[in-house]
Amino acid sequence: MDLWIIWLIAGAVLLIIELLSGIVATLCVAVGCIAAAVAALAGTGIELQLASMAAGIILAFIFIAPMVNRMRRRKSGRREEYNSNMNALIGREAIMTKEYVSEAEPGRARIDGDNWQVRSADGSPVPRGSHVTVTGYESIILIVKRTEQ
Repeated sequence: MDLWIIWLIAGAVLLIIELLSGIVATLCVAVGCIAAAVAALAGTGIELQLASMAAGIILAFIFIAPMVNRMRRRKSGRREEYNSNMNALIGREAIMTKEYVSEAEPGRARIDGDNWQVRSADGSPVPRGSHVTVTGYESIILIVKRTEQ
């Protein structure tokens, strides 16, 4: 088997590891393996292949790693834009399907076809059919306030 194929396989395996783990160092070593594969394909000896690999790794750490880290920081800084689970319900409007009387007897409200247990933010009763806005949650109980319609 030609040496360039071995370098290419090593680079591919390292890229897969990078995708699964997110460790930037494996990406840099994969770039070095690809550089060594190019050197082997050009017909150079093992010494020049190893030197190409080392140069590829160093250049990847200098140029690619900071770029990847910047992209990850930018992406994690916007994470709140993509609320999921209960946070996605805050600010949404719902319709009461069961009257809220007190904390001992919570009401129910429908949002997008899902029926949630709710309680009033200020503790006042909320009649069935009222429009409410979700202001928060405690465990799986939504906290709502009446919306003026």
